[in-house]
Amino acid sequence: MTLIVFVGFIVWIFVWALFAPKEDISDRITRTLEEQEKRADLSFKEVTFEEIVDGVKYWQLNAQTAKVNKSTEISTLKDSKGIFYKNGKAVLRFISPAALWDMKKREILLDQPIGYDVSLERQISTLIKSIKQSRYSVFNLPKMYDQGQGYWFKARNLSWKFADQQMTCSGGIVLNKGDITGFADRLDGDVAMEKIVLKGEPKIVLNPDRGAPITVEAESFEVISANDTVLAEGNPVILWKDAKIYAERIKYLQAEKKLELSGAVNVQYRDIDAWGNKAEYFSEDDKIILKGNARASQADNKLSGEKVMVSLKEQKISVMGRGKAIITEE
Repeated sequence: MTLIVFVGFIVWIFVWALFAPKEDISDRITRTLEEQEKRADLSFKEVTFEEIVDGVKYWQLNAQTAKVNKSTEISTLKDSKGIFYKNGKAVLRFISPAALWDMKKREILLDQPIGYDVSLERQISTLIKSIKQSRYSVFNLPKMYDQGQGYWFKARNLSWKFADQQMTCSGGIVLNKGDITGFADRLDGDVAMEKIVLKGEPKIVLNPDRGAPITVEAESFEVISANDTVLAEGNPVILWKDAKIYAERIKYLQAEKKLELSGAVNVQYRDIDAWGNKAEYFSEDDKIILKGNARASQADNKLSGEKVMVSLKEQKISVMGRGKAIITEE
């Protein structure tokens, strides 16, 4: 009986640790600021901190006031602003009413930060005025990497670790990139925001100039801003009205407005069922071209060939190139 009670207690501890509410970054910063008022060893006004390793600068933090606790190796900063560097080059500026620098973990936490590409320095005042109150952390990327004015965001929280030199934001993420809108519970990315990963029940919505929105769901998304692509990883599925398109891998090529699907592609739409080893989905035309052992059926009609096209808008199937069709007359 004692053993059963002990095992039950261990299981309860595990479940509690797994599902207990986690302290978010803002709460941690607020709590630490209050503690520092009582326990700080050093106080500064108009101070600058920075981290330089082997002659390479990684970040710089300026604050109106700061307090340092030498025993916990934690610094808290109020009315802060700073810069993150990538490969020694300034790429991301930020403003944050409160920040925390954990010197032992080599981690920076920011509360309610506004961040922006250094190229937007002259426009940031105008951008800040345009920001609407939101319960989400909103990240804005240029539609096309080589044509945009840079990225900027207003987040509820942000953390950065020297170990992987990645930023993390958690809790209600909205990512905008031209016709792409992404939603997630967590965002990870480099300080230049050239590669971003969305996790936590993520999805992206494509808004073509013509036609209905297209939703893609997966376990995670990798937004590679540097080449304007999005990779859906982990059981991805495309939803268009009541159509469902399955594949092992899905990639969105934003410049071409095209989704590339590979690995056991299956299109299910009303009375249409189509298959192929790979496919191209043209978002502006709502057409899917299946290749590699391509075949489709609609009611009693069956098609197979080098390429099979499914028109979602017209709700039709057709063979492209050499193929075979079995048509049943009603």
